[in-house]
Amino acid sequence: MPQQVPTASKLLDLFSLKGKVIVITGASGPRGMGIEAARGCAEMGADIAITYLTRKEGAEQNVAGLIKDYGVKVKAYSCDISDYNDCEKLVSDVLKDFGHIDGFIANAGATADGGVIESTKEAWDKVVGIDLNGTAYCAKAVGPHFKKQGHGSFVITSSMSGHVANFPQEQTSYNVAKAGCVHMAKSLANEWRDFARVNSISPGYISTGLSDFIEPKTQQLWYSMVPMGRPGEAKELKAAYVYLISDASTYTTGADIVIDGGYTCR
Repeated sequence: MPQQVPTASKLLDLFSLKGKVIVITGASGPRGMGIEAARGCAEMGADIAITYLTRKEGAEQNVAGLIKDYGVKVKAYSCDISDYNDCEKLVSDVLKDFGHIDGFIANAGATADGGVIESTKEAWDKVVGIDLNGTAYCAKAVGPHFKKQGHGSFVITSSMSGHVANFPQEQTSYNVAKAGCVHMAKSLANEWRDFARVNSISPGYISTGLSDFIEPKTQQLWYSMVPMGRPGEAKELKAAYVYLISDASTYTTGADIVIDGGYTCR
């Protein structure tokens, strides 16, 4: 059965997330894409479930901040997305605590530290296991709930690296995993066409603190190849997450939104 047209017509109503529950993986950092997606959804009225793996304290701080700033219900859950049992438990626990899930932002990920030859097999397996398999595990865990309730929005954080091979760093495992995420969104959009929408966002170089260890010379080389001449801020992505999660995008599925300052247009 085709998914239905929303009853609301006003833009503010279409973007509203009041009464909805959104799960966001990888939202324990203070300035990352996950927490900004959470802030955007909470600002529009959603109750929020965020996950962490190693940064429990950071997740708890983010929970407190979201509750204070937006007055919504928020809870943090430990989840290793590379373990399917953990993903299944996450969905079960959120349903127990919140009653339903309307949207799921699969944002947790890992970066590569080398190319195919110099890196170990274990390094390859880790990146692919988290970025690609972990995203699929999240989808497999929440998909049956979306199907049962007849609606849902699944949003994948991919990367511009799923479209191009970055220079000068060697990160084939990451590039391959993120390319897989883009195509996973398209494939799931077709597979879930009767009950849920699936889309992806492909950010470029975003200032989240994760690349602070890279020498400034290399970072400046990166930004010299960005037409806008700078990295993005995570807050510049949150509107895209809200759009794809909300009823403002009910005819958008299988899409990938590239937000990279123009990097891939060159």
